[in-house]
Amino acid sequence: MNYTSATRGHWLVAIGAIVIVGSTMLQWWQIGGGPGELPQRSGVGISDGPVFFLMFLVSVASLLLVTLPFASERPIAIDHPVAYLALFATITIGYFWQLISLAQVQLKPWPVVQTQRLPWPPQRGVGLWLAAVGLVLFARGVFEVFEERRRRLY
Repeated sequence: MNYTSATRGHWLVAIGAIVIVGSTMLQWWQIGGGPGELPQRSGVGISDGPVFFLMFLVSVASLLLVTLPFASERPIAIDHPVAYLALFATITIGYFWQLISLAQVQLKPWPVVQTQRLPWPPQRGVGLWLAAVGLVLFARGVFEVFEERRRRLY
C-alpha cells in the first residue's frame, strides 16, 4: 500500500463518518406541529443526550484515523482493520441504543397529565435515517479495508 493515498475502503469509512456527523446535527424525531395537533416538540441529535455525542466523537476519531496514512510515509500500527471495526461497533451500538431509547421514550407535554408516546418509526426525523445510511457506508468501508488488508497479505 502506498501510505500517501487512501484505499477505497478508507474513503467509504470517511464518507460514512461525515454522514454520521451530519446526522447528529439534524432532527431525529418530532411530534405535533401540524394543524389540529399539539405544539411541536422535537429532538435534535447531539442535544438529545450523551449517546449522540459519543457517536459524533467516534465518527470524528474515524476521520482522524483515515487521515493517518497521509501523515506518514511508513505504516502506522493503529491504522489496522480491527481499529476500524472497533469504531464501527461503537457507533452501531450507540445507534441501536438510541433507537431503543426512542422506542421507549414517553413525553409528558405540560400541562397535560397523559403520557404521549413518540410515533414509531419517526417519520419526521431525517437524522435517524441519515445515520442509517452513514452506518451502511461505514460498514462497507470497514469491509473494504479488511479486504484490502487480506489482498496485501496474500
